[in-house]
Amino acid sequence: MLYLLCLLTLVLRYQAVLLCLAKVSQSNTSSPTLCTMSSWVVVGISGVTNGGKSTLAQQLHSRLPCHTKVISQDDYFFPTDSPHHVPCPGGLPHHNWDTISALDMNTMLRDVTDIVNSRPDHTKQSSDGGAVTHVWNATDLSPVLLMDGFILYDHPGILELCDLRYFLTLSREECWERRTIRVYDPPDVPGYFEACVWPMYEEHLARVKERVPQVTFLDGLLDNYPLVLQQVTEFSRLKGKARGTQG
Repeated sequence: MLYLLCLLTLVLRYQAVLLCLAKVSQSNTSSPTLCTMSSWVVVGISGVTNGGKSTLAQQLHSRLPCHTKVISQDDYFFPTDSPHHVPCPGGLPHHNWDTISALDMNTMLRDVTDIVNSRPDHTKQSSDGGAVTHVWNATDLSPVLLMDGFILYDHPGILELCDLRYFLTLSREECWERRTIRVYDPPDVPGYFEACVWPMYEEHLARVKERVPQVTFLDGLLDNYPLVLQQVTEFSRLKGKARGTQG
């Protein structure tokens, strides 16, 4: 059943790609939209903290048979002294780092847009630092941008760019156990998980279920890499072929 649902998602997203490309050939405008300009496949990997988002993104980055880039939402937190931060509920002496206002999403969107509007290199460094090898061309596999982040889909611009959307989940107990062995800067204060981390995740999950179309939910306790690798590779191949047929 899960495989059939995932296959249906791929088909629907592929139809969207074909529609987007068809608009290119039919339009006479000198300013095509972002999706018509881009040859990139954009993959969103969001979900619960400590759910394996970054691990999955790095696995895909090292093994996808095409040009890839990775952007992590964690790299866009505002500094501790930024006025953008809001306090934790309940009077905890700590910023709420689990809300989207803690992140410089305008800069992230700009960086993502720069990538999807660019033409990728035709080469990719091997994972062991060895010789550069040819892995991509315009009629073979489309390049892939992997985005990971705990609250990706709360930003409309980021959400709209995603061709494939994944969301990792964990139980409260498993999330807490993983969180306790991680080191954060600044470190969590006592009560932060109960006041911010888990409530913010539950709110985000509810919004994703209600508002985000064509999202694939993944159990963070499972090895999701083989399935996602297969899906992303196939979508990259489909989009590459679609662009090739458009000339």
